[in-house]
Amino acid sequence: MKKLLSLLTVIFLTTGIARAEEIIGVWQSMPISVYIEENRNAYLMKRSFGDWESSSNKLVRFTYTDNEEEAQIVVKFVDKVSDKAEHAVGLTYPYTDGQKNFIHAKIEIAKYSDLRTTKLPNIDLLKIMRHEIGHAIGLPHTNIPYAIMNPTTSKGLNITKDDIKALKGIYEKNKSN
Repeated sequence: MKKLLSLLTVIFLTTGIARAEEIIGVWQSMPISVYIEENRNAYLMKRSFGDWESSSNKLVRFTYTDNEEEAQIVVKFVDKVSDKAEHAVGLTYPYTDGQKNFIHAKIEIAKYSDLRTTKLPNIDLLKIMRHEIGHAIGLPHTNIPYAIMNPTTSKGLNITKDDIKALKGIYEKNKSN
């Protein structure tokens, strides 16, 4: 149990404070097409996308495709995420046009803890998935303790009002441009 708790403190890649100028990117149109690789945890990933959609009151919306080439967001389940992220069990690769407009995003979710010995429990997978989807829709890390976008939290499980406020800041600002 101690290993699991310490794992949760290093689940996510980096720390930081969310500021508007730190947004990762913004999708110019909705819904966003998503491909989720077949895996026993694919249903949790789809549920996590649904959580963002419902929590944001459909500010962000998703459709699902079986064609990886057509998808804007691609989700893969891997044995190990990037070598650049030693303890990470989730990682998002955002691709933008250079002006913070998303072109594509790839999410990797590890099948095991960073110790490669234990399958991650569903509750931890949901946290990781929700966090990585947050990056794929433009959110940076935050230092707000219970926010899903807090990279070191072991407390936050659900998408919070603070996460949605940050999301609205990105997408409502974009609508006015």
